[in-house]
Amino acid sequence: MQPFFAQFSMEFRQLISEDPNLFSTSFSDFFQSFDSDISIQFANQSPPIIHIENSGIQMISIIRNEGRSGQKKQIQEMYTRLRKHDVQNNELNKSEPHIKITVTKNQNLLNPTYQIEHYINQFGMIGSIKNADSEDVIIGRQEKLENYQGQLIFPNDIILRETERLISRIHCKIIFRNFFRKETQILPLYQQTLSQLRMPYNIIQRISQFLEEPKDCYVQDIGSVFGTHIKIDRNYQKMKKYQQYSIGSETTIQILEIHNLGSEQKSRDVEFDKLIQKLRNIKYKCSLQGLDLKLYERSLQVDQSFDQILTSLKCYNIPFIMIKFGGSGVTDTNQNIFFAKDITSVFSIGRGNDNNIRINSNTISRKQTRFRFNRKENNWEIADGSQDKDSANGTWMQLQTIQEREQKLGSQVHPLKHLSEIKISDYTLKVELFKGNEKEKARFDIMKSLL
Repeated sequence: MQPFFAQFSMEFRQLISEDPNLFSTSFSDFFQSFDSDISIQFANQSPPIIHIENSGIQMISIIRNEGRSGQKKQIQEMYTRLRKHDVQNNELNKSEPHIKITVTKNQNLLNPTYQIEHYINQFGMIGSIKNADSEDVIIGRQEKLENYQGQLIFPNDIILRETERLISRIHCKIIFRNFFRKETQILPLYQQTLSQLRMPYNIIQRISQFLEEPKDCYVQDIGSVFGTHIKIDRNYQKMKKYQQYSIGSETTIQILEIHNLGSEQKSRDVEFDKLIQKLRNIKYKCSLQGLDLKLYERSLQVDQSFDQILTSLKCYNIPFIMIKFGGSGVTDTNQNIFFAKDITSVFSIGRGNDNNIRINSNTISRKQTRFRFNRKENNWEIADGSQDKDSANGTWMQLQTIQEREQKLGSQVHPLKHLSEIKISDYTLKVELFKGNEKEKARFDIMKSLL
């Protein structure tokens, strides 16, 4: 689904669109306004939605999707129901497992860095004012609201105040219950196998601990407008189709296509060479990396569409990934296709001239990001910085895919590890996971019983 873009001023004096005919129809009576968020629907056969989360000037998407208002209402109802029973959770025992969330906001010179710490135990966030009936830790900009019964609802555990509305009212959540799980969870197949073993109990226990499902906690975007990002470190991690990454201040990396190795693929032949020659036609506005282009002449005439050529290339055992770069410092707006012709193929993005993709921006490091095809794991991987040095501003993966963000759908859950960093607008949330200390816990319980 391709968005149209429009720019609104605070007084709505000017509306610019790539498709001027889109606005030739009259407005319908449908009009909703909550606070300074605005939703407008046009009365035509394929009604677009204009959604603005910022009263200032900004770029927003106009998507033909008539189900959005219903999705937004469903999310509001899900996370704003009044809790039936009060939860008293005001005491932290650091000898027990707990999660620490450090919220940081970098501000201007007149207002130094803002920082606050939050703690989560098995019952939820300690000292939270939330009275909504949601068991996860909810993060957003809204402090309170009044429901249709006149009841005052506090929907968020962590409130990120934002005057520009770049943070949604209910933005994302941390799913923590599994981290505090006390019972052992093993896949049924492993459990059945262990039950057949004739071994001492202590050995069975050790094997069970090794096979136990990880006690992870997760972060999930709840259909926010401007997204939730997780920081990528210098260790390679798997890339997926339709993921989007952010680097520097305003530069984006969109993964549009991925081709891995398969069991019934052909080796490079004359037909492969012809396909590459066709891709070099200026009609496709496509840049190719990882191949010696001197071996391929540019076809002046083509008889296939771009998608047909890509489909044909997937028949070969040469992995490739198609990426679109956009935003600040990007001079090549073409679609870039990177071919992994051997196991040493590593592609780099950065400000330096020795990168495969050079981005001319002061917020981009000389070696900003690198990616490669891992033949052992049979997937494309991405990492931040160089092998021995992080980039200055980081590489951030958006939790929502491109389609999920366009449709304002929630993302898949993403596991958090110790020292993971989450970025929401100008806020950074550092996550620290503590397993607790059993000896300290026992001493704490004894001391508490003597009081």
